[in-house]
Amino acid sequence: MATDVDVQYFSHLNGLTLGNNWGDLIRLLDNTLVTGIDFTQITAASIGAQGDVHITLYAAHKAMLFQVVELSGFTPASLNQKYRIKGVPNTTQLILKPKLDIAERAITTTGAGKLASLGYDIIFRDLNDVKRVYRAKNPTAQHPFIRVDESLTSPDGVTGIYGSSYAKYGMVGLLERMDHIDDYENPDVLQLPFDPANPSKNWKITGTGTGAARGWSRWYFGTNNEPYSGSSGTSGGSSGARKFTLFGNVDCFYLNRSTTPNSQYKYISGAGLFNESIDSSVIPSWFLMTYMSLANAGQSINPVDIQGGEPFSWNPNTGSFFTLTYNPTSRLSQHTASTPITPDFSTGMSALYSGSELAAVEIPFFDAAKRLRGSLKHIFYCGDKHNINKTETTPILSDNSMFVYDSLDLAGNYGGVYFYVGVLE
Repeated sequence: MATDVDVQYFSHLNGLTLGNNWGDLIRLLDNTLVTGIDFTQITAASIGAQGDVHITLYAAHKAMLFQVVELSGFTPASLNQKYRIKGVPNTTQLILKPKLDIAERAITTTGAGKLASLGYDIIFRDLNDVKRVYRAKNPTAQHPFIRVDESLTSPDGVTGIYGSSYAKYGMVGLLERMDHIDDYENPDVLQLPFDPANPSKNWKITGTGTGAARGWSRWYFGTNNEPYSGSSGTSGGSSGARKFTLFGNVDCFYLNRSTTPNSQYKYISGAGLFNESIDSSVIPSWFLMTYMSLANAGQSINPVDIQGGEPFSWNPNTGSFFTLTYNPTSRLSQHTASTPITPDFSTGMSALYSGSELAAVEIPFFDAAKRLRGSLKHIFYCGDKHNINKTETTPILSDNSMFVYDSLDLAGNYGGVYFYVGVLE
């Protein structure tokens, strides 16, 4: 039986670092979306009676259950494919379930392995190495160009200067077409977020000092306080690694992270395609989870007080996210907010369905026009209560269905969400 290897996840528990330095967000996205994480030398490999592949590594792998591994350079060539991690006997050994059955039972050449990426390409990057445009490999017309910008100054270097010690975030947005890294001013190209009167609104840096305003759609990763308390716009907070789970595939991904060191109070950003329930041939089925604000550095950062500030948390306004406006006769319209249809906004804390073995609930949503738009891929409301014993990236097997759980900030309490990995045959 074929094993599902479509979706992948990464965590700080893999040894990846999301720190408090400019460029850390882009480096994390490069590693997880595009390149993957190489293992050390494989010192032993064998094929078990059930067709599982057992590998031993020279040093600790820091891999987790249900992550996707890619092997290459092996003989027989049938081993050169993707696998699910089925078992983790110790820090240097892994048991791998292949996507495709392996008929052979002997390995004549041992190759290399890595934690596979989510399957994106870097389409454009800048000379200063502070900007990226990502897109799914082998994209359809639906797949957006995902632009991430960590630059601190306006193009002229004078009219906009954002302090390097200020709160840290990437400016993030989706575009339907790009010809170069800074190709975002065409009013005929759909974006998310989008202001048709000001197509470059999401990417502008204006003002200096505390009056500096940088971007519109913001993925924060360095602040001086927890999201429920609010943070200063002029402080990037303390040094140290942030805890996170990054999850998804070529259609979309979610980054659930803290913005202070060693904190479990995380909130979600995400981008990509959703499962549409209406025709998407004119209006793409894009979503964007982001902190949407034009505030300058002298103003505070309060995710709980703005629309879409903490998806799935607090209340319908804070817990919302953003999609394109569904208007096929006027497709270049300003974006809209969309609201998840969940039993409450206490996912992972309310224990509404605690009698279930695993209470994962699909998340449909509607937009500001009260139109049902579809459902989100991979992410599920949690009807269990995991707020005490599961506050980091946690793989869970229910029957043969694989999930990953991670904590969310819920008004200063721990909630959480499930990510659906697939079926382990």
